[in-house]
Amino acid sequence: MTELAGHEIVGERQIGAMPTSDLVRLWINATSRIVKYGFEIRYNDLEPPRTGTFDGQTITLDPDVGFEMQCFILLHLFGHSVQWVAPSLSSTLDDLQNTKDRDLFLKVLRDYEFEAAQYGMMLLHEAGVTDLDQWYSDFVETDWKYVRHYYVNGHIPEWADCRSMGTEIITPRSIPELEHRKVAVRFAF
Repeated sequence: MTELAGHEIVGERQIGAMPTSDLVRLWINATSRIVKYGFEIRYNDLEPPRTGTFDGQTITLDPDVGFEMQCFILLHLFGHSVQWVAPSLSSTLDDLQNTKDRDLFLKVLRDYEFEAAQYGMMLLHEAGVTDLDQWYSDFVETDWKYVRHYYVNGHIPEWADCRSMGTEIITPRSIPELEHRKVAVRFAF
């Protein structure tokens, strides 16, 4: 593979270097699908370190976050929104909310994060975007390292220190029946 100066490796989509045309295509197709699933998408100024929120009905993004990150957050918060409003998944949230053992919590949290990622990947595929699987999977792994670091070390790490490339591709998971309802606001950081 050949490196382009200060950009991406030819043949791969590297986090932080996605061409604008790919991001715009992803955004247009993904937002259309998300709205068709019954979710509203909004922009709002969020208190740092929040980058996005969801409440079971609305996915809100902070407009000050870079566009590539907004695309990832949109997909990821769609996945989490599915988890909170799909009746068939309600029992899977119990351990996430009630586990006191830190090691067990980290395992449950990882499962929760990657399940959300699977719904995000399914949305991408349903939206006709099937050529960004590696980019999305690398973003998911980077995000997991970031979140895990926060829960293990008690502070938010540098995003660049968590960056992953060439990770295992996320397997899409069928999106279950949804029953939209308001849930406690949750956020991405």
